[in-house]
Amino acid sequence: MHILLVEEDVQTYLTTRQLLDIPEHPVSVDWAPNYDMATKFVRQHTHTLCLIGYHPSHKNQHQFLTWLYAQDTQVPVVLLVNSPLNAEEIFLHPYRADFIYRNQFSWDMLLRSLRYLQQIKNVQNQQNNAQVILENCRTLMSLLDKSGKIISINQAALRLMQLKNASSLKNRVFWEIPLISSLPHVQAEMKSVIEAALEGEMGELEILTKNVDEHPLSFKMYITPLLENNGGVRGILVEGCDLTAQKQVEKELIYATLHDDLTGLPNRTLFIELLERAMSRAQNHKDYHLAVLYIDLDRFKVINESLGHDMGDWLLMEVSRRLQTCLGDDVVLARSGGDEFLILLDNLKELNEATRLAAEISEELANPFPLHGYEVVTSASIGIAYGNERTDSADLLRDADTAMYRAKTARSGFTVFNSGMHTQAVSRMQIESDLHKALEQENFVLFYQPQTDLITEHLVGAEALIRFQHPINGLMAPNHFIPILEDTGIIIRLGEWILHTACQQFKVWLDNDFPIEHISVNLSPHQFRSKRLTKMVAEAIEASNIPAHCLELEITESLLLEDTKNAMHTLHSFQEMGVRVTIDDFGTGYASLNYLKRFPVDCLKIDKSFIDGVAVDPQDAAITVATIDMAHALGLRVIAEGVETIDQRDFLRDHGCDLAQGFLYSPPIEQHAFHEWATQYQKVMQQPKR
Repeated sequence: MHILLVEEDVQTYLTTRQLLDIPEHPVSVDWAPNYDMATKFVRQHTHTLCLIGYHPSHKNQHQFLTWLYAQDTQVPVVLLVNSPLNAEEIFLHPYRADFIYRNQFSWDMLLRSLRYLQQIKNVQNQQNNAQVILENCRTLMSLLDKSGKIISINQAALRLMQLKNASSLKNRVFWEIPLISSLPHVQAEMKSVIEAALEGEMGELEILTKNVDEHPLSFKMYITPLLENNGGVRGILVEGCDLTAQKQVEKELIYATLHDDLTGLPNRTLFIELLERAMSRAQNHKDYHLAVLYIDLDRFKVINESLGHDMGDWLLMEVSRRLQTCLGDDVVLARSGGDEFLILLDNLKELNEATRLAAEISEELANPFPLHGYEVVTSASIGIAYGNERTDSADLLRDADTAMYRAKTARSGFTVFNSGMHTQAVSRMQIESDLHKALEQENFVLFYQPQTDLITEHLVGAEALIRFQHPINGLMAPNHFIPILEDTGIIIRLGEWILHTACQQFKVWLDNDFPIEHISVNLSPHQFRSKRLTKMVAEAIEASNIPAHCLELEITESLLLEDTKNAMHTLHSFQEMGVRVTIDDFGTGYASLNYLKRFPVDCLKIDKSFIDGVAVDPQDAAITVATIDMAHALGLRVIAEGVETIDQRDFLRDHGCDLAQGFLYSPPIEQHAFHEWATQYQKVMQQPKR
């Protein structure tokens, strides 16, 4: 196909040219940026089509069109327009020209226009060719007389209406054909468009209907007046483009946009839409109540990372299936994203329906999920928020999310939202904002807690502990901000600062002959999972120029079990550097003797919860003694944390515990106070024993 494209604007030309590049339809294009060039191309070449960017007030364009229509070439003309054209104007030639809206321009639309113009040309040049065009066109086509009655209708239309011949349609107005007659509103609109066409106006309308088999049909109808040479209307051409397949694709796209690919459940977007409808009903009915359940799976990240994402997806689908078995047909279940699900309970008869459902879900999800010989165990944290006529959807979702977070923190299964939670959530957000600025504003400070040898009673080490000096609220307790540091990921940057600062402080103590052998630094779960951890530790040692064996890193035992392979690799890297490793909070996790034997660690720290009871609780005493003996059998040192009484200290010393730290000696204190304490402690230790 050889096309003459007349367009003065370069960018518009490039956009149009791109739409003409169809691999299955080779096209050559002559581009005329002005009408002198366009005239030259028409004289030199034979074109299949002349495509012109129409500008109503362009004088040269009108002159060119007048000249072009006078040529013998009879080249079809398609005008790209921004608004409808007046059919009586000379530039819209009744037999040679058509127009397409710029924003609707496509290759298919251009082919439609070209077919239409070629058909009109054949009607003009051949006496009976109109019927041939109708019969051979694959789309619905019909010729109407001046009253809107059917003169002829093609086989494509008859097949669509499942009619064998056109005899039953003879002398009937077009808006009474079977596709339209069953829809009064469409019938009235079609009649109106055809009547407008009889006045010379082009028209179009979309029809949604069904065939005789009740299958949905969607058509775009184009109504074109056929003009006499004098401008009068001698008939009407009706074309129908089948949009059924396109509408089906659009329907599938809409479904995909509003549903989760993995589970097929409504997604968060659709859930919010349904929730807002329910909230609207609640606003119109005083006693209308609803509830949102916000569900988050516990330990899903561990399962996903240990078993792989495919198994994680399988688990989510199984969770979705189990949730649906707990719900009635009128309950909306959606996947919000990740491992989070949402449930909408609409028009509650009793407010405790939500808590009953939450309890049932908790029980159902607590049952193991069988997987290739394994039993995957998970649970859920559920937040419940009730809505009424005064609540909006955003607040209700926020409240349910807040309650879910509280349930996860308290490990309570499910929690119902109350106003106090919102206040705490706002406070948490403010603290989170303050924490983001705290490093730059130097609001963090390290405190140090001494570690002593239980036999010699000498100071041997110190544990570096982070504190937050809030600019308004003062010194904050760690439990108020460390979980937020973990949740937000700020702990990664802060952990690097802690490590470097602690090492540098230890170097100062070494250079001043301070009586201390090592500095202990806690590694957060985020840090331990970081691929940069080993490099970061090496950089801190190098920057501070301290011996590697003077640095002890403390990790919780649960971290070792999350990803055993990577944990082993990291610990061996520390061992090669000479850095010591202590397992913190020992006894609260799930580490077994077999694991301890495999991991290259140096020390166990017995959790305070056991130390509290060693002098009064036989069970705690037995566990503590067993831990000490086990650690020594493996060649590990043992440190007890939370030592607060002389009885606790004596018990630990008598049973061979190596080190102790706790309030009996000193609480965590800032570096200057630590130096003063250590100096005074050393003096006391140097005094003769009585």
